[in-house]
Amino acid sequence: MSQISCEAFNELDDEIKHEFYEDVLAAIKDINECAGILEAGADEEVIDRMFRSLHTVKGNCNMVFLTEFVDASHKLEDLFSDIRKGDIEYHDTYGKFAVAVIGLIEAQLVSIIETGIADGTILKKIQCLIDTIENTQQEQRLQITEKAIIAIQDSHFNLELVAIDHEHGRAFSFLDATDLEFFQFISDQQINVDVEQHLFLTICETLVIKLNEKLGHSIEEQQLKVAVIFIALSKRLSSNNELSVEQIFFASGLLSRMAGWSIAAEVTLQVMESFDGSGSPLGLSGNDILPAAQALSLAIEFTYIVLDNQQSGYKQALFSAVKTINAQKDKRYKSRLIERFNQVIKSDYLTVQMW
Repeated sequence: MSQISCEAFNELDDEIKHEFYEDVLAAIKDINECAGILEAGADEEVIDRMFRSLHTVKGNCNMVFLTEFVDASHKLEDLFSDIRKGDIEYHDTYGKFAVAVIGLIEAQLVSIIETGIADGTILKKIQCLIDTIENTQQEQRLQITEKAIIAIQDSHFNLELVAIDHEHGRAFSFLDATDLEFFQFISDQQINVDVEQHLFLTICETLVIKLNEKLGHSIEEQQLKVAVIFIALSKRLSSNNELSVEQIFFASGLLSRMAGWSIAAEVTLQVMESFDGSGSPLGLSGNDILPAAQALSLAIEFTYIVLDNQQSGYKQALFSAVKTINAQKDKRYKSRLIERFNQVIKSDYLTVQMW
């Protein structure tokens, strides 16, 4: 932390400091109100009002010799000047960013009024974030702003510690991400270099969730999603579209070592088991196999068959998968699961193209 103080400001009468702060506080309140109004969509008059309130914050800081505060608020004013002129198209994210930044400035103003010092490092980091946003290419600027908001919320101000989850349309902090957010991010990175990975995840996850909803003993949806993600991540261990024991041990082994994912690990470990007992690696049979594991096994096989036959068109690939899976009734899959699978196919997959 780099502490700053301003002798000229500290020497001012308390009455002047109070009037200064009241004026700035009113402007900050207006900035927050404008941001709230702009959530409904861009409005030139409200943007202009917001710009003028930002100018008021900067101007008042300048009148009482708070140079570092002037520099930080001036950067934010410049950003909204570009928005006001139409050089940057307004988006609600910019309003949220302004609220986050102005909140930091207000906190440091309170500090210098009450204690005579403020954190100059924060004010400098604000400037750096705004510079980055303004200097970023237009198509990336909004995402960088989203990352900047989270970097501010996390108090580290480091854009490198925030990721954009393009697949799910959100930014998240590596330091504060949920397990599922982090797993999905890793999966998305693999999708970027493997187009078929995206199809595998989409087709498999969609079907297994639909089947899980129909099970008498369903499991938490997040557990299934994570199991699918880790199966997909392990696909590179297989040279063809078939599950291998190596894949299962890889995916289940990783999940079993992470707190909170024991169900996903167990389901993953059992996906190669068969209802008639001919599967592996545990040789389970009948009701000893978790219903969700059977559902996941069916969804994986369905996905592999569809991917192998996708050149034949949607319906031909679908019929090939349905035919193959139905032939395994009471062998690999329990008959009741096959019935539920056929119900899902008729109600969902024959009426709408699902991939």
